[in-house]
Amino acid sequence: MAAATALVVANSVLAADDAVNNAFRVCKMIDNTGLFTAPCQVSSRKYSVTATIDLTTIDARKACTQITGVVASKGFHFPGADWTVQIRSPSSGDRSIVFCRLPK
Repeated sequence: MAAATALVVANSVLAADDAVNNAFRVCKMIDNTGLFTAPCQVSSRKYSVTATIDLTTIDARKACTQITGVVASKGFHFPGADWTVQIRSPSSGDRSIVFCRLPK
């Protein structure tokens, strides 16, 4: 029983590590586009990938959907918590104008 409990704990730690590593991969993809106005950020506490781009809310929604589509096509998964992509505009300060859920 103790071994089974240890495996469950180890698997959840590995899953969390995979989610954080995948979040940094997503950030790198976002930063490599050269389209965003600030470096992408990962928050393992808020389970988010935050990108800043000068777009309208409608266009930001499209960008968010495209990001999550690419993430899914690359097979990146975010098990455990509900990870999101948060998109901010330069004028929105710390507030996101759009968010999309990343695949579990």
